[in-house]
Amino acid sequence: MSPIDPFPRDQATTGPADALKMLVARAGAEGPPLIVVKEGLVGEPAFGLMAAAGPRTSSRGSVHAFVVEAVREGYLCHNETSRVLESPDADLALLAGDLFYAIGISALAELGDDESIRLLSDLIVVSAELRSVGRRDDAEAFWVARTLALACGADAEHWALSESLMSAGDRSARDLDAWSDRTAATHGITRHIDEVRHLIHFTQSP
Repeated sequence: MSPIDPFPRDQATTGPADALKMLVARAGAEGPPLIVVKEGLVGEPAFGLMAAAGPRTSSRGSVHAFVVEAVREGYLCHNETSRVLESPDADLALLAGDLFYAIGISALAELGDDESIRLLSDLIVVSAELRSVGRRDDAEAFWVARTLALACGADAEHWALSESLMSAGDRSARDLDAWSDRTAATHGITRHIDEVRHLIHFTQSP
């Protein structure tokens, strides 16, 4: 299986709740030395479930959940702690993060979903820039908003707030959070945004 192959074909019929199990199976297919998969549970796919719950994505929810969890794992490998890998050193974690990003984006490419590719590619770049200047909370606010944009659609306000986030800081992050709250409420997925925010708070580094 090549580094840019999407999720395993024999698991393509599973649901959004299985996104992390699918990711573990996909990562395990790479094998050592880059990938050594943890034993046991790796958590709930809260971002993936939210990504699959909106009107843009619900018809192919399993794929979108898998894609978002793969990209999220890339972000965690680069910036925090992997849910999937067994204690990688810093260099291997960076390489594995790049692999997870590629897995996610390539699965979207197979769908021909150019808008989602744009949304997630921008998410990868902007969240990395925010983390590079120590703005973890803003990066997480952007993750929530961009996952909702994937699920429900990105309007002009979302794009404007996203573009101003790097320069405007706290104010834009608060406005982006407010956009996320309104979008989730409009589409009846407030429970999902609450679960994602709880997960972010629970796993926040000291």
